Amino acid sequence: MYYNILTQTDHPKYRAVKKTVKLLVAFVEAECIYFSESAVESKTGILTVVVSKKSPHYYDDVVFHLWKVIENYNTFSFCFFDRECIKREVGKGNLFFLFNCKETDLVYRNTGGKPVLDIKKLNMKRLLKKTVANYQMWISEANTIGRDLKYHRGNENHLMALYVIHEQFRYLFINASWILTGEWVMDENISGQQERIAKFNSVLGNTFDLDNKEEKEVLRKLDLTRKAVQWGEEIEPLTAEIVESAYEKMQWLMSEVKTMYQQYAEQTKKIFKEYGNQ
Repeated sequence: MYYNILTQTDHPKYRAVKKTVKLLVAFVEAECIYFSESAVESKTGILTVVVSKKSPHYYDDVVFHLWKVIENYNTFSFCFFDRECIKREVGKGNLFFLFNCKETDLVYRNTGGKPVLDIKKLNMKRLLKKTVANYQMWISEANTIGRDLKYHRGNENHLMALYVIHEQFRYLFINASWILTGEWVMDENISGQQERIAKFNSVLGNTFDLDNKEEKEVLRKLDLTRKAVQWGEEIEPLTAEIVESAYEKMQWLMSEVKTMYQQYAEQTKKIFKEYGNQ
């Protein structure tokens, strides 16, 4: 059964959303599907699919099963979860579902299905306390890793200095991806993490401007550094300038992630106020 914008034939996104939802339902045993607006201009929106217990594919595997659909309908950002995963993540303070799985975002539900999120039953203070705890955990990881950076830079060990910065980037992107995508993007490559986040946030997704030759080169060197340190692969000589450029970009990202969490917290308070529970 269709809901909200899929009952509004005059809605500007009605046709695109309905066509994609019908395709998803044909290939996935979906309990319900939510559509939310995207902050990325090139995207039609975010489709969050709650995979049914009856599905022969675990929600983590659906992405591989539907790779062609995801590739061909890339104006949408797709997310796949099951009910238990959502319950577990909300319990940890993950705000993604609060922003993308409200009743007003529902576009499809199998008969008899219940809402995956009841905002009126959530305690806002407890939720945000857990959100902040997770944010601080990943920031702490990034700062702990960065303790050796000054030492490596002082010894002009550009390889290890850049590797430390790479790992700080990784934890910052993991931190951001948690509430932007609903899950931790654990890709080892910074380029892979940025590519995933770019589908949900245009600012963080453009941390390294791929149209800028210098920034693209810094990103390339960061990923090559990880392979050199972890796998012993050969890498061309690195410079203090590359390290400094990467460091400045990492500091910028740390500030942006903090700002993003603060904005999400403020918007969360507004959502709870609208639902009458604070």
